Amino acid sequence: MIKLLQIVWGWISDIVFPKDYYAWQTLIYLGFFSFAMSWVARLAVGQGLTVNVIATAGWIFFALGIGWLLENAKVRLFGLPVAPWVMGAIVCIYFFGLVQWLTWANGFMAWPLVSVAIVAIPQFLTWELRPKLPAPMMRQQLILLLLIALLLSNWFQFYFRLQNWLDDYPSLLADDFSRSGFVVKLPDQGEDQARGIVLLTRTEIEIKADLEETPWPHVERWLLNMNEHLESIEDTIMVSLESSEEGELWRLTGLRRGADNNGYALDLRAIWSGPSSIREGYYLEKTCTVRPRSPGARASEATLDSPPTPLAVVECDLEIVKHPGQPTVVES
Repeated sequence: MIKLLQIVWGWISDIVFPKDYYAWQTLIYLGFFSFAMSWVARLAVGQGLTVNVIATAGWIFFALGIGWLLENAKVRLFGLPVAPWVMGAIVCIYFFGLVQWLTWANGFMAWPLVSVAIVAIPQFLTWELRPKLPAPMMRQQLILLLLIALLLSNWFQFYFRLQNWLDDYPSLLADDFSRSGFVVKLPDQGEDQARGIVLLTRTEIEIKADLEETPWPHVERWLLNMNEHLESIEDTIMVSLESSEEGELWRLTGLRRGADNNGYALDLRAIWSGPSSIREGYYLEKTCTVRPRSPGARASEATLDSPPTPLAVVECDLEIVKHPGQPTVVES
């Protein structure tokens, strides 16, 4: 047991206490020391230039120490050294966390280019900071690394740009991405993501609030001016939606048709004019039936001179149907 502890202690001491001061451990210790001093300075004098300079020195020491460690260990990923990429990540975490007007998305996009710059700068400068020309083989490697970094940076930019589009236009999540080579729809991203479904559902609620249990003559007047009422309902709903950017891409219309029992069928349509996998676009449709209710018990309250006024009943389909193309008739 004692022999095992001696072996473990020897292994730990070789890592923690290097035999030579010129080692990666020294830089990491200097980094931690700088972090501690910047914390003490912040407690003593508050935030200021001195604190930022000490903290910056700590990040520089820490990045150089980690890079030196990984390079000594010959850590490779797909044949590429990992050290400059880790150092580039540390630099981006510090810089983009320090500058408030920059975002982490910018940090991800800059990370590959910063990593390549860390590799390239020592190849173009001597220890005396004099410019030099890299060897032909190194030039080819730098060009290959630069192309890889540009590809990764573009992929990061494409990802964040796509996420911004989906945040601003959530109805895009309801589309079909089966033919896309870049976008994969997750199982929880279904048709209910379309704001048109929210528009039709809330329109149903508003119509029921306006017409349910309403005298039939008032209902018929409402239906004569149906398009004006739908425009007002659309404006009210779009203001309350979380994503206002795509509000102008949805249009609410309705078609009034005759139905059984002296009632009417209302085809409520939410027409999408934004980008779509269907070339001619699409629209969502929900059908509601408005009919007069039989007077029933109210007939006993009526007299011969004033027969009972029927009240309206509004019933809507549970299913919302998606149709390709544009509706041929959008007005009654």
